[in-house]
Amino acid sequence: MNPIRTIILISTLLVTAVPAAAQARFELVGRGPVTHTRSTALAVFRGADGRDYAYTGTFGACAGCAAGRMYAWDVSDPARPRITDSVMVDAQRINGVAVNAAGTLAVLTRDGAQSRRNGIVVLDLADPAHPKPVADYWETLTGGVQNVWIDGTYAYVVDHGTSEMAIVDLTDPRDPREVGRWGVPESPNRFLQDVMVKDGLAYLSYWDDGLAIVDVGNGVKEGTPRRPKLVSLFRYRTQWHGERYGNTAYAFPYTSRAGKRYVFVGDQILPPNADLNRRFDTGGYVHVLDVSNPGVPKEIASYTVPNSGVHSFWVQNDTLYAAAWSGGLRAVDVSGDLNGELRGRELAAITTTDEHAAVRDFPFAWSAVPHNGLVFATDFNSGLWIARLVPATGTAGR
Repeated sequence: MNPIRTIILISTLLVTAVPAAAQARFELVGRGPVTHTRSTALAVFRGADGRDYAYTGTFGACAGCAAGRMYAWDVSDPARPRITDSVMVDAQRINGVAVNAAGTLAVLTRDGAQSRRNGIVVLDLADPAHPKPVADYWETLTGGVQNVWIDGTYAYVVDHGTSEMAIVDLTDPRDPREVGRWGVPESPNRFLQDVMVKDGLAYLSYWDDGLAIVDVGNGVKEGTPRRPKLVSLFRYRTQWHGERYGNTAYAFPYTSRAGKRYVFVGDQILPPNADLNRRFDTGGYVHVLDVSNPGVPKEIASYTVPNSGVHSFWVQNDTLYAAAWSGGLRAVDVSGDLNGELRGRELAAITTTDEHAAVRDFPFAWSAVPHNGLVFATDFNSGLWIARLVPATGTAGR
């Protein structure tokens, strides 16, 4: 086994002067209220029929909440998103939904199944308005699945039962098979929250073990999907209310327009005994790592939201789109040199709650995905949101 390169850092807020970003605003384009259950995962894509779709997951977090259903939305007219169908599975939570690059195949995750047959469900998207289950895989994933990412013909799956990344071959979508697996070694309390894969490297959000970068085909450590190899492990601690937390929950690799390689890493901190039906503050923030050398990640900047953590995010065209829980949907300029605290680069924010929310005055933005000049978001308490970032000049988009 290759020796583990581990970096441990106690994170504090670095406050330096940054140029004030040109102010912009979010223009609300459309809404898809969901109030009879809670909304989670989000995938947005162009279907094989040339129309735009969003798939959203659900979470049974309240008495009487419907769960185990993935909704398919036609968002070709973003001002009027409409549900075209849904897929019902045995689960209490659908935490992850992923669509392949071609828009022909999707995978949803199952957690909390009564039958304990959790795992993943593979969907055929020949008719994306009406996704069709063609297979499920649960045999090695009975402990539940938190999240999933599709890269090529492989699904990279977060296995709750073992806190490992399971790699499932989807070459034959009707016969998915696990072909590889990797987990942080020598960690008795390991907990894997999320995974994302880009350019042959898997970025694993490993809670108290931090960010693990794993070669699954990049070549830097001669890893493959069948034999993943560790590149580096970056551990850190974030301070909140006098306590120090790991809680690494989300990571997004990004190469800037200037060719600089980053990983944006988010930690999620909830207060003890948090009631998801009542408003509360959250902790954690976005850490910006320079991964010019993926074997030695370096933290160079951070982005915080007052009284709120950041649940997940996406970076496109040098703009960070963050689903910031009670902080709503936010946009941040991440162009040029990044250092210190990036709060001064914030471009726009929109509060994701309205009269249709299941819990009034409790925005809880969960996912954010840019697509076709718009930004799509799910809010745990209110469903689907569609917005446009309008710069100060009045011209749409970035």
